[in-house]
Amino acid sequence: MAERWPPGLIKRWPGYGIERFLRVPNDLTHILAGSEGTLAAIFSAELKISPLPHEKGLGLIFFASIAEAMQATVELLDLKPAAIEHIDRPLLDQTKAQLQFQAARDLLELESKPCESILIVEFYEDVAERLSILQSKKIGLRTKILTDPAQMNMVWSVRKSGLSLLTGCIGAAKPVAFIEDAAVRPAQLPDYVRGLQSIMKPLGLTASYYGHAASGLLHVRPVLDMHSAADLKKFRQVADETSALVRQFKGSLSAEHGVGIARTEYMRDQLGNQLLEVMREIKRAFDPKNVFNPGKIFADGSEPDGHRHKIDNHLRENFTRPLELPFQPVLAFASKDRSFTGNLEQCNGCGGCLKQSDIMCPTFIATHDEVMSTRGRANIIRAALEVRTNPATAGLKSAELDAALSNCLSCKGCTPECPSNVNLALLKAEMLHARWRRDGLPLRERILSNVDLLGKLGCLMPRLTNRLLASKPARIAMEKTIGISARRSLPQYASERFDRWFSRHAVAGGGDPGRRQGSAARMDAGVTAPGYRGKVILWDDTFVRYHEPHIGIAAVKVLEALGFEVALAKNRRCCGRPAFSQGNLDAAAKLAKHNVSQLLVRRSLGEGGSTFNSQLSTAPVLFLEPSCWSMFVEDYRELKIENAENIAGRCFLFEKFVADLLAQEPEALRFKERTANVLIHPHCHAKSILNPAFMATLAERLPGRKATMLDTACCGMAGAFGALAEKYDLSLQVAQRLLDQIDNQPQGTEVIASGTSCRHQITDLTNLRPKHMAELLADALL
Repeated sequence: MAERWPPGLIKRWPGYGIERFLRVPNDLTHILAGSEGTLAAIFSAELKISPLPHEKGLGLIFFASIAEAMQATVELLDLKPAAIEHIDRPLLDQTKAQLQFQAARDLLELESKPCESILIVEFYEDVAERLSILQSKKIGLRTKILTDPAQMNMVWSVRKSGLSLLTGCIGAAKPVAFIEDAAVRPAQLPDYVRGLQSIMKPLGLTASYYGHAASGLLHVRPVLDMHSAADLKKFRQVADETSALVRQFKGSLSAEHGVGIARTEYMRDQLGNQLLEVMREIKRAFDPKNVFNPGKIFADGSEPDGHRHKIDNHLRENFTRPLELPFQPVLAFASKDRSFTGNLEQCNGCGGCLKQSDIMCPTFIATHDEVMSTRGRANIIRAALEVRTNPATAGLKSAELDAALSNCLSCKGCTPECPSNVNLALLKAEMLHARWRRDGLPLRERILSNVDLLGKLGCLMPRLTNRLLASKPARIAMEKTIGISARRSLPQYASERFDRWFSRHAVAGGGDPGRRQGSAARMDAGVTAPGYRGKVILWDDTFVRYHEPHIGIAAVKVLEALGFEVALAKNRRCCGRPAFSQGNLDAAAKLAKHNVSQLLVRRSLGEGGSTFNSQLSTAPVLFLEPSCWSMFVEDYRELKIENAENIAGRCFLFEKFVADLLAQEPEALRFKERTANVLIHPHCHAKSILNPAFMATLAERLPGRKATMLDTACCGMAGAFGALAEKYDLSLQVAQRLLDQIDNQPQGTEVIASGTSCRHQITDLTNLRPKHMAELLADALL
């Protein structure tokens, strides 16, 4: 036993804890711990709880190579740290352009001071003294000391997301887990890593080496394309040679993740015949009928060669049989994978979406139902396309698929918060488009794709339209025919459209002439008003134009107070978000092409009597509705619209544009002082692209205001979703998290919600009248 279980190996040997049991022979928990469900079922357990440390501290040491980091690990063990964790360049590189990890990258100074490897050294108690000793050792390229809990959590968030970050790399080749659980004694780490590198190099393989350096356990993941026959041979060769290497170091091939069925073929070499037979006797004693997980940990003799499972058989079906799509994808999946299948396969099952905070995944947060999570939906899409559901209703007709997709809010919360960046909103749009292309677009989806047209028609006779749509017979008829819930209010049509108000305003030379140039002709003549900043294009979205003109008016007031001349895009059409969310991608693409052309072609710009001048071809385009903005900056690229990238660089959220200007020139606007609490519910699409913290900073520029960013996900309305009769109850469930945070607020509290759907939901379910940030700013102007 001493030969197979040498002292100093910190992480457990695979299989039943015989060595631990021999030390405490009356405690069967040592046998059960690590038995991987092969001996018994545990229905209840009594846990021993350890107190949390009073203080913690991190020392970060940056290295030019993994080899140096491994040697340093050995040198640092005498400091008795609580942990030494290693992360390397492949993992760190996967955090680039990831909104969720940008703060951590900034903290680690990875852009200005790149490195190949980082050791995270954690101490409990006597933190200051031990960190001082660590720093005095002058190891590596540089050292950074952290004691602030928020900063330490940023670093740990990178390490904890290691699996998903690595498997989220672009392309078919991924860092694969199959030798990731091997451990050696910590002092052997440098030689062990050199041995692994000598295995990889002749095969032309790279790998990531991250994990528990202080325990001698690195999660090594070679980069392989498991769809490739050549790489499958390398997979087998690396597994065989690593098993032999671990045996050479008298290490453990399975240290904490378990033997499972992947490593059973190596257990005889690792354990030897004598120990393997002891384990068989234990198995027979506990489970004489071989009921519990047969074939796990060691072979059970059910196959001719004694091995039911080998590391390279029973692979996932899409490795051995490429996924054949019953449709031709149309979206680019431009932000990462460049393919539908590539993005679908980014889901590695880590379960990062099964949580109760942040923005992913709001339907799971509300229901706790796995099918409502990003992982659940990705698995159902895979199962439907691989015909693993009912063959009679497989593929695009699958009832399970319909349930998964129809309850996805397309909130984009998964794109920043899933470390692998699974984009369910795009996957859903693609699948719906394939279905409509085959079966035809249903009436309801056709109507909901054309809300801009409905706005235009409704504003022809707004009073009559509003009365008609509020009548009980009309609401009952709408629910029975197209499924719009009679319990849900409908947006009111404005008595005067925003674009028509703007036309009158521009002709009248609205705004302070000392701040705003009212006539483009005067500008063309070279006349410049004091404080004039140039032109901006305000995108008057469907809801601002036809339903909420007061928001557009407020935005114009703020922009003119800042010294901008405001123009609208002439002949603009709906951004295409409603059509895109319904899977009506052909219509969305048509609208996108038109809008991009209007922002590029000179003659089409300028409104309200203004003639075009060259400023408008480069003028910033400002959006009041975040879902329209995200359409321009993200989804037009996904629709493969020519020049979309150029236009995206000019597009800004209204509040971000104003916040950035005031950050540079705090005195550019003057506001009235008033004591008030401001609660801000950021739109999901805004949170998926940028950090919304600037909104609180902007609100607090108003004297006397105290701003709070609400910890909320999707409001539950999500465009047309919350208006549907069959989704109404789920919409309310999703909204509950938001409602809990805005209920019972003191009088005078102002709730800010930039999304029209968010304001609709709050108005329907509370007594509050939420505002857009533009209204808050405009109302406070001196």
